[in-house]
Amino acid sequence: GDPDPVAIAWHGAQRTGPLLVRDGWFESPAPQPEASKRAALRLITPAGGGDRTCLLMAAWNDHTYATRTRLARALAARGIGSVVLHQPFYGPRRPDPAHGQPIRTVSDFMVMGRAALDEGRSLLRTLGDEGHRVGVSGYSMGGNMAALIAATVPFPVATAPLAASHSPAPVYLDGVLRHGIAWEALGGEEAAAGRLRRIMLTASVLRLPPPPHAAAAVIVAARSDGYVPREASDDLHRHWPGSVLRRVPGGHATLLWFHTETLATAVADAFLRTFG
Repeated sequence: GDPDPVAIAWHGAQRTGPLLVRDGWFESPAPQPEASKRAALRLITPAGGGDRTCLLMAAWNDHTYATRTRLARALAARGIGSVVLHQPFYGPRRPDPAHGQPIRTVSDFMVMGRAALDEGRSLLRTLGDEGHRVGVSGYSMGGNMAALIAATVPFPVATAPLAASHSPAPVYLDGVLRHGIAWEALGGEEAAAGRLRRIMLTASVLRLPPPPHAAAAVIVAARSDGYVPREASDDLHRHWPGSVLRRVPGGHATLLWFHTETLATAVADAFLRTFG
């Protein structure tokens, strides 16, 4: 269905060179721990303005604005603004700031993902209502979230999933992260793997019919990605007929750190393909 808009409280714009930076917050519409309900975000726009704005979703363990600000700067140089959302459970939204890893259980992970999906959809609706042409992107987990958000809104969205799977399942169960799961706590690897895959596949883009704007999506994948199996990005590309898949030399981290311009071009191209 159509997401409800949210009321964003913005405070003070700051001019930093060619950029205008504004911080804001809104009350999240999504169920989550009370400490996480107040959603913080940053709007980074070219000082000259423009009507194209891309929501950048967080990667795993991305607790600050810093990494996504690098992409936002490259997008601003292309005339595109960015909204950087603090992920539920992350950064200032940690339910328990004393604990290092805020996502400790499968249940936490699914609540976080559902909340990020709801917030992302509502933010795109809000920006669209304010006259923006909207896009959504993100890296790794953020790219998976971007694809899920794009697949569940009834209006056109420029979509650029970067180093993304169609679902968390292949990343956690078929990539190197499988070794980071506390299998004993889940009743042993043999018993739990199938159950965990079924739970995580409930958050798969492949379960959702492709919206019309998916045909204009630009997907970027690293050629030597140890975290996101090749089939995971291939499956997303196949599920969205008309979408473009670009494979870039390098691994999961090198794509993020050394190919910012490539990623920004993919987002800009998704806007061109969606809105002209």
